[in-house]
Amino acid sequence: MSKKVAELGFLNRSISRRGALIGAGVVAASPLFSHILGAEAAAADFKKKTPIKIGYSVYDLKQSYWESYLQGVQAECKAEGYGFVSSDQKSSEAAEVSGSINLINQGISALIVSPVQPAALPAVVTAAHKAQIPVIIGDVGGGTTPYDAFVLSDNYGGGKLAAQYMVKKLGSKPGTKEVAILLLHPGNAVGIPRSQGFLDEMKKHPDFKVVAKLNANDEVDKGYTVTKDILSAHPNVAGIYACNDPEAEGAQQALKTAGKSGVTDVLLVGFNGDPPALQLIKSGAMAATIRQDPFGQGRTCVKLATSLMNGKALSFSDPKAKAVFFSVNLVDASNVGTYLK
Repeated sequence: MSKKVAELGFLNRSISRRGALIGAGVVAASPLFSHILGAEAAAADFKKKTPIKIGYSVYDLKQSYWESYLQGVQAECKAEGYGFVSSDQKSSEAAEVSGSINLINQGISALIVSPVQPAALPAVVTAAHKAQIPVIIGDVGGGTTPYDAFVLSDNYGGGKLAAQYMVKKLGSKPGTKEVAILLLHPGNAVGIPRSQGFLDEMKKHPDFKVVAKLNANDEVDKGYTVTKDILSAHPNVAGIYACNDPEAEGAQQALKTAGKSGVTDVLLVGFNGDPPALQLIKSGAMAATIRQDPFGQGRTCVKLATSLMNGKALSFSDPKAKAVFFSVNLVDASNVGTYLK
């Protein structure tokens, strides 16, 4: 594990322990975030252009989570009367850098980045600050770059929540319960705390055994093939935790192909709260997902940008990381209707 990824993992674990979590509605209610725990950060010297335009370099718009994140950014830009431009990284580290630089060159007043690879951010942050543009990291991570604000979910706590749900649902089964994890791609900053939270919670339960931890590369197709391999190697697997919902969707397809239910045969839990996963839960094909609030996070990124552009100091949940934390919650058949449009 790299030092940068390890630091982010520690950050997410410390979030869970302190419980310093901010719900989306609460954050949105205060544009200066004065209620958030922690010391204020001094305002830097940023220069607004006329008209004001916000740039968003988004991870991958093929994924529902990032589409919702972009919609949140757009909604807040519209509410403020800002212009908006975006660049789709399409899960490419090279496009993360080139697309962000292109946005900077379009005369934006603030840059929001949801990076495929945080380690690739230094050139982007340097170029933005040279142009007096603040940089807000929208989820994933910012590595050790001197970004100006960072909005993220409690990924470690979400992993623990998934494990707790699995233990609750499967605990009455006799004998050792075999479970598996579908990991995000190597180097994915949020993947480490999501899987580690699950593993740490499972260690508390000796009647549960993690029999497989396999990379499903964040994708539906890979989730399908990896789950087929797990079912072949471990026919008695009782639960599968996927570290994002596209992987969970693929796992559900593999379970269906094998004639198994993602609720009664193999308890399937995802992470994100993407619309396709919510529909699977509603239909009884998938047990649960850990829901994030990408739309609310996107709006908050623009609110932070507004304060930075206006030279106002920010308050953070974690001043050292310049982070604003969003809580997560579990969605299953009992409450999925609340989140379906």
